[in-house]
Amino acid sequence: MRGIAAAIVLLALGACSESVSPRAERVFYRGDGMAAWGTVCKLNRRGFLGLGERGYVSAAHVTENGKPLVGPKDALTVADSLSDWSFLGIDPALLDAADYPAMKAGEAVTIHGFPARDRDGEVIPGTIYTDDPVPPFWWVELRDSDDGIAAEGVIGGISGSCVFDGDGALVAVVHANGFSRIEGTTNTWAKVIPVREAILQAQRPRRAVETVVVQADPPPAPAPVVQTYVAPAPEPVEPPLYIDVSGVSSAIGPVETQPFVYAPPVQSAPVQEQVVAPVRREVEPAGYRTILSAPRAAYRVIEPVAPAGAFRCAVCF
Repeated sequence: MRGIAAAIVLLALGACSESVSPRAERVFYRGDGMAAWGTVCKLNRRGFLGLGERGYVSAAHVTENGKPLVGPKDALTVADSLSDWSFLGIDPALLDAADYPAMKAGEAVTIHGFPARDRDGEVIPGTIYTDDPVPPFWWVELRDSDDGIAAEGVIGGISGSCVFDGDGALVAVVHANGFSRIEGTTNTWAKVIPVREAILQAQRPRRAVETVVVQADPPPAPAPVVQTYVAPAPEPVEPPLYIDVSGVSSAIGPVETQPFVYAPPVQSAPVQEQVVAPVRREVEPAGYRTILSAPRAAYRVIEPVAPAGAFRCAVCF
């Protein structure tokens, strides 16, 4: 009995809560070490015998991941990476922009989508705030259905979600979710792409050309700036002054000559020669004793000394 009662309560709560629109379909991508979540919105194009069920609109950065593992496999028809819109399974030239209401500031809307890993979907209430300085984007102030919570916001996977007005008409798809403090608001936002503007842009020939990504030639690299360093010219240096003392001699022996070199100072004062006296040095070769010669005419007579027992004669023959 308790199980039955709990099931009845859950069914009642489910009936009270708003369910995700069937026009919002979950997409999941995986490959090359990456995973991505998002939402695509069914256009419900007018046609004959249900042919109007074909075609989706979403954000370009969602559908650029290729064919999803989960979600519709319709081929990408055309996309614009700058305005971030994309159409799948239908040529937007067949669409009528008037079928999709224009954005109006202050109008209540709901966002239906599938955040990351969410398989049941989520409905987020909000109010259209203002257009962005960069067209075609608009801003929606997010709110929360729980009492006492201003807005939690959504991180990851909300891109491409469907924005419906009070009459259930598709007016935009989500480009990004963000948080920014503005006085008197919930500070929680969704940046959206109006479907009407996306159709008009896709139908303009100029925009159709711009949607084709063309790899333009890179601009020429600026010429390198060559900085040449010019060394300052050296100041003139006067040749050194030499004093040759090699011709100086001495009676007491050879004289070692020592030239004196004088480098002039940097100042412009006149240079004065300086003379250094020669340095005397006696040269004594190895194994010899130096004998100093006596001055001329200076003699010392040394008489032989007679051996013991010898006699000295005045006149010897």
